[in-house]
Amino acid sequence: MGFFDDLADGISGLIFDAKIEDGVRGTAQVVAASGYYGHALYQNCQLEVVVEAPGIPATAATVNAVVSRDTWPQPGQVLPALIERANPREVQILWDELPKTGDVAKAQAEALAAVKRGETPAPGTPMPYGPGSTVKVVGDVSQITPAQREKLKALGIDLDALLSPPTIP
Repeated sequence: MGFFDDLADGISGLIFDAKIEDGVRGTAQVVAASGYYGHALYQNCQLEVVVEAPGIPATAATVNAVVSRDTWPQPGQVLPALIERANPREVQILWDELPKTGDVAKAQAEALAAVKRGETPAPGTPMPYGPGSTVKVVGDVSQITPAQREKLKALGIDLDALLSPPTIP
């Protein structure tokens, strides 16, 4: 971590109570995140997340943090987190473990270009369309051929899943 990361962590620690006494490592899936505005290196971000960890059931929580623009969270993104055992609504996001958004975007662009060239991207390659992305289906999908469906699937878009009504457990 550099000087500015240390400074942001210090400021965040002064403003927000996110010190975890008895934490367990888990994940925080972003449901909503405040927008990034302007050109500042760090800004306050409010997140609505669902946290999970071994021994901790899925719990909705709000996280306030000073976040680098290089790791600004997006809805659908799954973040590494430290979750308080006694109160799962107390969450500390492990920002240092996140890849930089520019690196992720470059990898997605390379993967998409490979698919458009007819190549199969390596397993685990991040795709620009997948969980957490927004896809709007417009028009009559009954006219889409099986070959076109397979191309969409290669991009991480499953039309059948998009067209089925959401289920709430």
